Amino acid sequence: CRAQAKYGLTLPSEARDNAAFMTIKKCTYEGVIESRFPGLIARVRGVIEDSEREYEGDAGPGESHLWEHSMHVASHACRLAVMEGMDPLIPSVAALFHDAGKFAGGRYHEGETAEEEESARIAERLLGDAAMKPAEIRRVLSGLGALYNERARGNRVAAVIHDADFLSKFGALGVAAFFTKSVLRGRSLRSSVLGYLSKELTYAACLPSNMRTDAGRRLAEKKAGDSLRFFRNLLAELKDAGIADLRIRRLEVPSPRGGKALRIRLAAAAACPACGGRWRMEWGTEKGIKCTSLRVDWNCARCGKRLETSFCLPEIA
Repeated sequence: CRAQAKYGLTLPSEARDNAAFMTIKKCTYEGVIESRFPGLIARVRGVIEDSEREYEGDAGPGESHLWEHSMHVASHACRLAVMEGMDPLIPSVAALFHDAGKFAGGRYHEGETAEEEESARIAERLLGDAAMKPAEIRRVLSGLGALYNERARGNRVAAVIHDADFLSKFGALGVAAFFTKSVLRGRSLRSSVLGYLSKELTYAACLPSNMRTDAGRRLAEKKAGDSLRFFRNLLAELKDAGIADLRIRRLEVPSPRGGKALRIRLAAAAACPACGGRWRMEWGTEKGIKCTSLRVDWNCARCGKRLETSFCLPEIA
């Protein structure tokens, strides 16, 4: 990206010629941002790491899971923007800030609106300190504000961040993050699979339909396939090792937004673990504050044992 810095080739998001230049130079999000705003990435990292340590009550220099995720999303955002014919600067910068407010002030900001407002506040301050032009700051803030706003679906920056965020949760790194979170929750491999794999399988199956950009859909097809293949192989090895015998059951559920049905994938025991009897399955959906959740009730026809699987249904773009 040295040539970009020398000739000032960062153009408005609609400009396709700069995106082509970025593709040729194989620019990364670091190069795109540092060429215009040296030191900005380090400052964002400091804010995110400090807030996460404060929230966890850890004064040590441990690594930040939130910063690692932010880097991953920014990397995807840069690539998606170029594939979409956009200048990657604004999407890359906005992606870097998309979760910056999650632990602001050492508190977990639950709810999309609270987190979004804190992220925008941090972005406005740091970008102002970096001497970013007011018009560019407004585009970053607009992208962050539209990310969770159903009425602002036309914002291209928000669309790129949305797709980048979901793509980061799948593929090899996404699967690795799933197991990292399981360790942090203190769960064994078996309990992680029993508790969370149905959601992971379903979100992977629905990933391409959840994309808001054409580039995102192309990448999602591969990542979804890679993730589903891994989890199928994992279930086969868990069975061979005698740890758990789970099968993937398919279910179609109406989308909360109408249109195409959602492809649900449930990881469930082949038979009741208590008596070996057959399961009877019943399901229903319930609209909550943040999402529409799916609840599946498993009832053993022989001994009456009951289990439940529930998770938020994926959104469809």
